[in-house]
Amino acid sequence: SRATWAKCAGEVIGSFKGLPVFGGLDLSETSDLTCLALMAPVEGIWHVKPTFWLPAQGLAEKARKDRVPYDVWHRNGYLAATPGATVDYEFVAEYLADLFDELDIRKIAFDRWNWKHLKPWLSKVGFEEEQLEGDNALFEQFGQGFQSMSPALRDLETDLLNQRIAHGGHPVLAMCAANATVQTDPAGNRKLSKMKSHGRIDGMVALTMARGAAGKFMAA
Repeated sequence: SRATWAKCAGEVIGSFKGLPVFGGLDLSETSDLTCLALMAPVEGIWHVKPTFWLPAQGLAEKARKDRVPYDVWHRNGYLAATPGATVDYEFVAEYLADLFDELDIRKIAFDRWNWKHLKPWLSKVGFEEEQLEGDNALFEQFGQGFQSMSPALRDLETDLLNQRIAHGGHPVLAMCAANATVQTDPAGNRKLSKMKSHGRIDGMVALTMARGAAGKFMAA
């Protein structure tokens, strides 16, 4: 609910340096909203830092079409505009390489659907094969169905209800949270549904995957 989300709008720590970091990467179609959500534990609270990308070309038109102030968010530093008409995976791979150099990133979960397009660029910017594939890889394929999403969504909801999340009131992430709709299967498993939601929810999908990547880290 909006009230639950608002209660978790605590200030986010300035830097994640020196902290264990977990992430979720929601790779959009090339002209749509793409999000990387990072989270790190600070005194029992998951601090959240999202990065959102949209193409610079046509940003104002997309804002009018979606009835969302993407251009204003870009000017205010909440949304990055990538060069050209698409969010190129090369750009995302270079951004990730810089982050891995700076932070102690333990795991990045991502939708396996676009992996074949992202992996070559990750290799090109310097990631080794064992970092990309295998039991100890830094990147984890994360299905978008009930089996993967349900436990991650449960953990995220539990953290939100118990105010163990600090998201700083990030406006783009707040939009995604407000738009998010949960779909339930006959067995009671749940997932976020882009088709049933009333707008962009990429940030919440990325945050859910990040929580799934983190697993029981703090409990352990």
